[in-house]
Amino acid sequence: MTATKPEHGQELANVLQSDRISDADRRRFLKRAGLATMGAFLGANLPLQQPAPGSFIPKAYAASNIRKPADFKHHTVQLKDVKMHYVREGKGPPLLLWHGWPGFWWEWHKNIGPLAEHFDVIVPDMRGYGDTEKPDLKDVSKYHLNNVVEDYAQLMEALDIKQAYIVGHDYASVVAHKFIRKYRSKVKKACIIDAIVPGFGPRYLSVGHFPESWYSQFHQLDMAVDVVTSSREATKIYFKHFFSHWSYNKNLITDEEMEILTDNFVKPGNVHGGFNFYRANLSITSNPWTPLDRTISDLPTTFLWGMGDPVVPSVWSNDIALWYNNYSIEYVPDGGHFLMWEKPDLVNDRLKKAFLSM
Repeated sequence: MTATKPEHGQELANVLQSDRISDADRRRFLKRAGLATMGAFLGANLPLQQPAPGSFIPKAYAASNIRKPADFKHHTVQLKDVKMHYVREGKGPPLLLWHGWPGFWWEWHKNIGPLAEHFDVIVPDMRGYGDTEKPDLKDVSKYHLNNVVEDYAQLMEALDIKQAYIVGHDYASVVAHKFIRKYRSKVKKACIIDAIVPGFGPRYLSVGHFPESWYSQFHQLDMAVDVVTSSREATKIYFKHFFSHWSYNKNLITDEEMEILTDNFVKPGNVHGGFNFYRANLSITSNPWTPLDRTISDLPTTFLWGMGDPVVPSVWSNDIALWYNNYSIEYVPDGGHFLMWEKPDLVNDRLKKAFLSM
């Protein structure tokens, strides 16, 4: 009997459903994901060469009321492993806002000012992002989210904060999930936007969801950093895809905002640092969860979920009840993945109600 080669989709399903994934299977799958993405870049005629040194790169910022990064007060603090950058504003009970990917502290720029009227708002850059240091980029283990949990605990200690409200989005939803279990006494209440909890991986990497999760496996490839950072324009087009596609309003990000975001991404190590989080936490073989992460939390927690989020769909919220027993969920019909950006007034209002009401 002659064996027939399975279709690509079935082959991927076999790999994902197997208990043990061989290196050969993993390399074959990642190569296909990477080459498919490389082809998309080439097909879009993106420039694959850096501009000549000293060449002019127009930014053409439009006049607006956007609070640019320079409009905030910036601080740094030396932690055990990294020097962490953060923005701080306001007075009141401490409130920590944690960003995800693709992003950096500035994804909260529409929230910091209004919330600072009620809280001492502290918004750090995660290790590997923004203006926080990038540990050895060749050592992927330094980008496991367990390290971020320790960074944020050390940040609180350095700022003499005994207890705080915390808000996590995207990757920071995983950090928040871990943090409130390991450092329960440091957290008053939490809010998690687009939650990622144990059990997320198989759904996210499933064959049916791969049209949304493909980028996570492209990020595993060494050439991914070279392709995305090959020029400023390549960087901008790559990241703009996610800010547009993951938002309910596909025209959410203005040209001015996209230039500010690109200014951040083109800083040395920022693309590589962000990709390393996928290599350490969301590859086919990675294990982001500890036994403690798989325990039930009784911390008062508010979940906000955009029903238009294609990458972390709101239908996956049925997993929340497995890990939390003192929570509320609000679904936002006209919101996508970036609720703090898409619906800042709603997010600010819900945080005040959740954290300041008795």
